[in-house]
Amino acid sequence: MLYIFLIFESIYQLCYYDLFFGANSIVFVEPNSIGFFKDFAFLLYNSESVSLSTYFICATLILSLLNLFTTRFHFITDFLLWFLVINLHHRIYPALTGGDNLVNQFLFFNCFLSATFLIQTSWKSELKICFHNIALVAIIIQVCLVYFLSALAKLSDTEWRGGSALIAISQIRHFSLFSSPGSDKTLEPVLIFLNYVVLFYQLLFPVLIWVKRIKKPLLILGILMHVYIAFVMGLVSFGFIMILAYVFFWPDKLWSGKFFRLLFS
Repeated sequence: MLYIFLIFESIYQLCYYDLFFGANSIVFVEPNSIGFFKDFAFLLYNSESVSLSTYFICATLILSLLNLFTTRFHFITDFLLWFLVINLHHRIYPALTGGDNLVNQFLFFNCFLSATFLIQTSWKSELKICFHNIALVAIIIQVCLVYFLSALAKLSDTEWRGGSALIAISQIRHFSLFSSPGSDKTLEPVLIFLNYVVLFYQLLFPVLIWVKRIKKPLLILGILMHVYIAFVMGLVSFGFIMILAYVFFWPDKLWSGKFFRLLFS
C-alpha cells in the first residue's frame, strides 16, 4: 500500500511539475546550508537545477514499482525511497499535509520491516527479527502520538471544544471535493456530534486500540472518518496514509501472541 501511494504521488507530481517544482512554482525557496549531513535531505531545496526534481520523482516511481514485485533488494531500495521522498517533501514542504510527514517516518521504519524470515536460528535471523519488531513498535507509537497530540491541539481550540469546528471546516469550499455540507443548516447537529466523535476518538485511540473486543469496530470507525477527510474535505493523501497505518493495528491470528513473544523473548 505504501508503494502504491508513492506511485500515485509520483504521477501526480509529474502532472503538476511546473506548479510545485518549476521555475515559477508556488513554493518559495531560499537555499541555505544547515550542516554537512543535514544538507543531504535538502539537495533539491538547495539545488539551482529546475530539472533535478524530475529525476528524483522518476526514480521514486521506478523503485516503488520494483518493490511491488520483488523483495530481493529490500533494504537498499527502501532506503533510497526514503532518501528521495524526504528530499522531494522538503522541496515542496509548504504544500504538504501532516500525512506526508507521516509518510517520511513510515518510509524510514519500512527499511527495517521484513516480509520473510529465515527458518533456521542464527544471530542474523534473530537480529533481523529484532529490527523488524523495533520498527513495527516505532510505527505504532508514531500513529498513537499523532492521534493523541492532535487531540490535545484540538482541546486547546475553542471551536473544537464548542462543537462548531467541523461546521466551520465544511464551509471552506476550496478544500472540499463535493458540495459543502456546512451550508445545510439541517446537518449542523450531525456535524456537532461528529465533532466530538473525532475529538474523543483521537484522544482515546492510544488506549482503546489495545482492547481486543473493540479493536475492529474502532478501526472501522477510523477508516470511515479518514474516508470523509479524503473525499469530502479534500485531504486525499492524508486520509489514505492514515488508513494505510491501520494495517499495523488490524488484528489477526499472529498478532496477539506470537508478535509479543518474538519481541520480548
